[in-house]
Amino acid sequence: MAYDDEEQLEALRHWWARYGRGVVIGLVVALVVVLGYQQWQSWQSRQLAAASADHAAVLAALDQDEVETAANRVAIMQQEHGQTAQAALATLAVAGALVETGAAEQAARQLAWVTDAQAGTALADIARLRQGEALAAAGKTTAALDVLQPLPDGQLRGRFLELQGDLQQMAGDARAAAAAYADALEQTTGQRRSLVEIKLNNLGGAPES
Repeated sequence: MAYDDEEQLEALRHWWARYGRGVVIGLVVALVVVLGYQQWQSWQSRQLAAASADHAAVLAALDQDEVETAANRVAIMQQEHGQTAQAALATLAVAGALVETGAAEQAARQLAWVTDAQAGTALADIARLRQGEALAAAGKTTAALDVLQPLPDGQLRGRFLELQGDLQQMAGDARAAAAAYADALEQTTGQRRSLVEIKLNNLGGAPES
């Protein structure tokens, strides 16, 4: 029996000599990965909490009509929390306030930041639509039309087409505007559809193909 124990012990020594270092390294790597992931999660939580606090501060400033203060806070958010939805939402809110104060071009620049930071998301499409509206308010019709391309799929497509029609009408291209409104009707429901119908009827209805 003792002989068997010595054989097993010797076999264990050989195994450890051959594989022991690799086992230790593997355990250390696994521990580092686990600790690193935990630290990353903790950092992410702190970032989201800070971004949420900044978002609330921006909205509070806008409630007090302190648009410049809100814009300055958003600039910090864009640098420190640029990939968060809170930064994008705060920027959208500030851009809306800037349009109301007549700073449409500044609003368009803010909205362009959202489009880039949130590329491929619904927020990017919302920002692009509002950017087109801001550029239109600034009298930059051609730039606004460029911003709308490519048209998105989904629920916002009708709004994009409607704005495209508005811009083409502003540019003096009634036929193109009517075609855009006709396409918008196919994508629009509810009260908005009635508004698009009025715009189309004012241009004499859908153009003949």
